[in-house]
Amino acid sequence: MTDQRADRRARMLAAAGGRTEPTAEAPGRTAVRAAPVRITTDLAPELHRELTRWTASAADDLDVARLPVSDVVRAMIRYVLDDITAGDAVIRGLREDQRLARLMRRQRRADAMPRE
Repeated sequence: MTDQRADRRARMLAAAGGRTEPTAEAPGRTAVRAAPVRITTDLAPELHRELTRWTASAADDLDVARLPVSDVVRAMIRYVLDDITAGDAVIRGLREDQRLARLMRRQRRADAMPRE
């Protein structure tokens, strides 16, 4: 066990020493991530119901018993990235969501102010 630790330590020190040479690439730029990246998001209950309904309808269209939501989200992401019109529509939707959120914040502030 001690030989394994000493061997590992020697390899780590050699690797670290290689990074300090002037010609060495900066740490983090030499490795390409191969494992998938997990993302999570919270959905309002109604939006989740709509997504579930849409996914079930898409499964019927594709003639499959079940279509995982993760497959649907991946396809949507690829579509938005590949189609400029779809990407622009998403940007317009985000702008509208931000505009509505600002209006709601203003209304809440106005409602919270004491009336004379």
